[in-house]
Amino acid sequence: MQGIFIRASEFPRQFGHLSQTGRAVFVTHHGRETHALLPIAEYNEFVATTKSDEQHAAVSDQDLADWLPLMLVVADDSGTIVMANRTAHAMARKADKSLPGCGLFEALPALRETMFQSYFNRTARTGEPCLFELPALFGADTWHRVETFRVGQGTALLARDVTEETKAFRLADSKKTLIEAMLAHGGIGHIWINVRGRIAEINPAMSELLQLPRERLNNIPVADLVPISRRVTLRETIEDVLSHGTTRRFEAEFLRNDGTTVDTVGAIKDLRGIYGSEGAVMVVTRK
Repeated sequence: MQGIFIRASEFPRQFGHLSQTGRAVFVTHHGRETHALLPIAEYNEFVATTKSDEQHAAVSDQDLADWLPLMLVVADDSGTIVMANRTAHAMARKADKSLPGCGLFEALPALRETMFQSYFNRTARTGEPCLFELPALFGADTWHRVETFRVGQGTALLARDVTEETKAFRLADSKKTLIEAMLAHGGIGHIWINVRGRIAEINPAMSELLQLPRERLNNIPVADLVPISRRVTLRETIEDVLSHGTTRRFEAEFLRNDGTTVDTVGAIKDLRGIYGSEGAVMVVTRK
């Protein structure tokens, strides 16, 4: 059934008649539709349909939580889990939807008697958010970054696996410590070789061994630092390390600025970054 169109100026006088037609009435002003008058049955149907669409389109807190690639658990003030996402169930190796209703420390015993308890209690008591890292949360050789914060239902625990990051950081820290120890030793020569087999950096101990300032050695082929008769062997060793990512030990005579040679023993290891080879590192000591 088509609607009725009426000018705004005529609407008041004809309202009684229009309300009895059972049809939609469109009020116009200067030729433009400005209002619509619907029979109450059609209006109620429209409202009911709109609410139904909104309910189907709405996303629940649980749906959003399940999309997170992080572990999310919410416990009430008594310590009972009221919500846990799919990642939490997977990390805890629990059946889906089995965690709500369980005690937090009964469901996740690895959290018991760790610093998590004090942080969790502090957040629950004061509302202060806390961020910290925990070892062995889900496995003996794992690390997780954990955050606690207050939400409407209680206190939330958010955790993600940072095992690889932690290992990489510790490895990098070990390498830094080793280099600092080598520098403090003073008798270990160190050369950073670029991907073309040339010197990118050299430490004071190696500069002293060669009796040459470091700036004069920059970008010089490493193989040029040994007698001609030994260059082919050293060049092949360096190329093997750069090409295949190996570690090679070698013995060589290095030429000094005064024309003499010094017998040395050393090793070369490729320097590999996230995008591939970045050259190699050579360490040298007197034989």
